[in-house]
Amino acid sequence: MQTAPDTADAARTEHAFELILKRSQMRLPVASGESMADVLHLAGVPLETLYEQGVCGTCLTRVLEGEVDHRDMYLTDEEKAANEQFMPCCSRARSKLLVLDL
Repeated sequence: MQTAPDTADAARTEHAFELILKRSQMRLPVASGESMADVLHLAGVPLETLYEQGVCGTCLTRVLEGEVDHRDMYLTDEEKAANEQFMPCCSRARSKLLVLDL
């Protein structure tokens, strides 16, 4: 059974980071406490979302580089450990940079 991330652990990963969108060649800063989905939407990047709580899998996105702080309840522990995809609606970066297949 999956559980929500520990809040103390989540607080440690609320640092600013940068998104690089490989296909569109965009670089987008994400501030501490800012949603990646919001940053992508504001930049005009099409990203379908429903609940923005990491439960539906609608915004599933492929990760090409960087380490994700998975905060969703959709992916299995094995899928999270593989670090190949994530939910930008609720997740953050553990690394200073995430390269996405967008």
